[in-house]
Amino acid sequence: MRSFVVLRLSSMGDVLLTLPVLKGIIDSNPDVQLVFVTRKRFASYFKGITRLILIEFEPDGRHKGLKGIFTLFKDIRSHEFISVVDLHGILRTWILDSLFRLNGFRTYRIKKHRKIRHDIIKKRRSGIFVPHTIGRYMEVFNKAGLYGDIATKIFQPESGEAKLEEENGKVIRIGLAPMSKHITKEWGLSNILELIDIVRLNYHAELHLFGGVEDQEALKVITGTDIINHAGKTGPEQEIALMQSFNLFISMDSANMHMASLVGIPTLSIWGATDPKLGFAPVNQPEDYSLFADPSVVTCRPCSVYGETPCSRADFPMLCMTSIKPEQVFKKIKKILDQHIRI
Repeated sequence: MRSFVVLRLSSMGDVLLTLPVLKGIIDSNPDVQLVFVTRKRFASYFKGITRLILIEFEPDGRHKGLKGIFTLFKDIRSHEFISVVDLHGILRTWILDSLFRLNGFRTYRIKKHRKIRHDIIKKRRSGIFVPHTIGRYMEVFNKAGLYGDIATKIFQPESGEAKLEEENGKVIRIGLAPMSKHITKEWGLSNILELIDIVRLNYHAELHLFGGVEDQEALKVITGTDIINHAGKTGPEQEIALMQSFNLFISMDSANMHMASLVGIPTLSIWGATDPKLGFAPVNQPEDYSLFADPSVVTCRPCSVYGETPCSRADFPMLCMTSIKPEQVFKKIKKILDQHIRI
């Protein structure tokens, strides 16, 4: 059995995008075992995958600081392996890579495509894009001599796809993730509330809110008998089971977007400072399911790879989001539901 160490410590969305690649490599190579190192809170999404050993990275505990990196190195070295596949490429994994090389192991690191990102954001060059994160992950495995097809069945329902028929009194179920780690990737709760009112006028819908524990307070403004708030209250297995029953998921550029798209449900994403062409488009979703401001009107986006850079516009702050209107989003919702639901 050939064994490889795989490093991807954070963030949640990027970690989730390893799933199609890890499963694809394992399914295509019956003689391969992967030792996957990721944050402890993400480990549940990977449990049960055959020939995948998890090492739980604890940055606030035993793996904190420089001393913790050496502890993590020792934890990894307790397993047998032949090479290291670094899907992260940050300072912490660079140090680990160096330690592995000093101990005679080959290491293979992800390509960040920083020049392309710079040309998109700083030089406003059009017609170029960063290869999707999943493709770049697979490229690193290929460098290490591992090949396989990217898995398409990640979180599949046990039974056939549910067809909810409104005319029989059944409810259209919509997942909604209004929050994001960075404010430049949020459309705003006032827009969300207006969109919900429009949806209520047109559909017999049940709306399910998603987010983290840190989002619970902000999401309290979204209320109603048709609103079910799951933010910070559900584990991975529950989230996946819920999403499998949805007709549509609406999300900002966030981990919830990637989760919904991996589940395989129609996923409508709303983009502000960031952009799908920077390598983070939702998987297996049509391009027009990603909504962003008219580039002829909002010429300043994208302005950030990950959304951490504050908006620099003093005249119209966050124009990239404020120019997207609830009516525009609802038109896309209606089009998607018309395509996927038998009414």
